[in-house]
Amino acid sequence: MRPLALLPLACSIVAFVLGILCLFAGHKPGFMEDYHLVSLNTSMLGHVLVDVPSATTSGAAPSATSIGSWLENTAKNLTNEISDKVEEELNEIIGDLADKLAEELGTHQWYSLHLMNMCEGNYLPNATEKHTKKNVTHCTKQTAMYHFDITDQIEDELHVGKYNVSLEQIGWPDAIQDGINALNVAMNVTFVLYAIGIAAAGLAILTALVAFFLHGSRLVSFGNILLTLLAFVALLIPSIIVTVAQKKFTHIINKYGDDIGVVAHRGTKYLSITWVATGVMFLASLAWMIDFCIGRRNEKRVYTEKRSGGLFSRHGRRSDEAALRRSGV
Repeated sequence: MRPLALLPLACSIVAFVLGILCLFAGHKPGFMEDYHLVSLNTSMLGHVLVDVPSATTSGAAPSATSIGSWLENTAKNLTNEISDKVEEELNEIIGDLADKLAEELGTHQWYSLHLMNMCEGNYLPNATEKHTKKNVTHCTKQTAMYHFDITDQIEDELHVGKYNVSLEQIGWPDAIQDGINALNVAMNVTFVLYAIGIAAAGLAILTALVAFFLHGSRLVSFGNILLTLLAFVALLIPSIIVTVAQKKFTHIINKYGDDIGVVAHRGTKYLSITWVATGVMFLASLAWMIDFCIGRRNEKRVYTEKRSGGLFSRHGRRSDEAALRRSGV
């Protein structure tokens, strides 16, 4: 048996499972919804059609009088308390307005993009709460190389809504869909590479089991090196693509969507699982390289010992023959 094979075996299993989760996260409502690639907060979409009050934390503090500094401090404290109450009330008003906007327009308050589908829903209890929760109302059918088209999705929902508002009336910029199209291309490449990486990691699990019971075969170690390196590279490239695409996409959305009430957020949890999968696959490759080097060193030692033993044996036979000749035998 080869105990060292247990480490790359465990790493390959972890990478395989995490790779599967990267593909199937969000495939049904409530399943790993937080592990999205990007999410869009559209709760304030259409606010340009309505005058929305803005909360502020600053107030006009009364001037100090000759009564003393204590009066000034008291006035500031009272002002801050009043400002906090006003801010809370305004936040409640804005939260109610966000709920009302989405309801009247017919849109959802958030949309999340996964690798093979999209989910949508509303915020509970409302969009402005600090500890708000996502209520998933629908997820599209999972499809390989899914094409994310939030523009058509929102436009269809607006037409179904009460006021039949168009994206043009809201001021929806074309730059948002241009960014989405670029993201779709990147995600297609990512899907293919994930599939290769997962398949390679699955094969690496089987070959690691073979290597565990087949002790001393450097050929098996070399094959595992190639297989785990393939899985590592196939997971590394999409991890880089996702990291860069998330950053650029959210930048575009937040740059052009802020004025119309659309905000994008990166899926940091998704990044964590894809990079962990990549890291453990690298450890598996490194473990097989070490195993290969140890096997090579052992083979050299055995060869040297056999060669040394042969030389001593031949030298001993020659010495015995010379002694017999000297004795006249």
